[in-house]
Amino acid sequence: MSGKDSILDLFYRLVEVQAPSGFEEPMMRAFIDEIKLYVDEVHGTPRGNVIAIQKGSDPTAPKVALVSHLDQIGFIVFNIDTAGFIRFRKIGGSVTRAIQGQHLQILTEKGPIVGVVGMKPGHITTPAEANTIPPIEEMYIDIGARSREEALAMGVMNGTPITYTTSPLKLANGLIASPSVDDRAGCAALITIAKRFANKRPKATVYYIGSVEEEIGLRGAETCLHDINVDMAVAIDTFPAGFQPDVNMRDLFYEIGRGAGLHVGEQGDRVRIQSQQVHRWLRRTAEAHNIPHQIGIMSGGTDAMTLMQTRGGIPACTIGIPRRYSHSPVEVFAPSDLENLIEIVANAIMDLESDFDTTRPGVG
Repeated sequence: MSGKDSILDLFYRLVEVQAPSGFEEPMMRAFIDEIKLYVDEVHGTPRGNVIAIQKGSDPTAPKVALVSHLDQIGFIVFNIDTAGFIRFRKIGGSVTRAIQGQHLQILTEKGPIVGVVGMKPGHITTPAEANTIPPIEEMYIDIGARSREEALAMGVMNGTPITYTTSPLKLANGLIASPSVDDRAGCAALITIAKRFANKRPKATVYYIGSVEEEIGLRGAETCLHDINVDMAVAIDTFPAGFQPDVNMRDLFYEIGRGAGLHVGEQGDRVRIQSQQVHRWLRRTAEAHNIPHQIGIMSGGTDAMTLMQTRGGIPACTIGIPRRYSHSPVEVFAPSDLENLIEIVANAIMDLESDFDTTRPGVG
């Protein structure tokens, strides 16, 4: 990241990197290349997580881990039929209704092979079929091959990862539509914060961590803090926003363009509460610096819930960038929310004093 780079320049560069869950190596390399100029040490782990360390000016100050995931949703080749059509399955939670008719790229060892997700001609589609979303087991990718042998010769084989080929678009009012906003935006935030502290170090030592396999079960985060002596952690991710015609505010009340989301907890099959000490630290910073933010319970899950279960328990919470159309190739976000998130986290760390206590009241 050069001095003239904007946050969007960095984001666009990261979006170009294709790294679905389990195949993050290209993003591991990109993350290291971008952040290594601003930290004292950076290394990868056998599990695949990338850890960059930026030493603070006061060894007694709390040590903070900032975690964003390197992976993205995608697909994987499941089988190739005799006519050369590719059967595939999901890696992560891609929205099924968004898949048909899309351009995809199969990331072979010989290079990417582009294809399209085919569909039955509209002229012979029944009304019932026209209003039904087929399961992914019935979908197929057309790469132009005429046989299974030709597809294999092109480098396509079972187990090859696949991603969308959609490119970012600039919408009105400064909004951006793009694949992989989740979590290229979070990775861009980590790198930008590291750059900000490169020449003016906070008291706290900061660990910038790119985790792997978040989209398939928060798997990288399960191990990323085991060998690191940190006092608290913040997961920086994106999260679903509402305020669109087919979403009720009852279900999703966050809105893009209204600031970063400071989550009290996360809701999946149940509500799970995050560290309120870390949450209040971020919230007080946002309030003190008058930085736009939103407070609530997000839908979904982030690395924070796994980070909290590391060793004896690491106090952790999530701060995020709201996005529309989650887990589709056209996730929409407001760059101002990303910028506000960076301001909150950077100011919170810069203001952190050695006497900050992450212990829950009544303990100790």
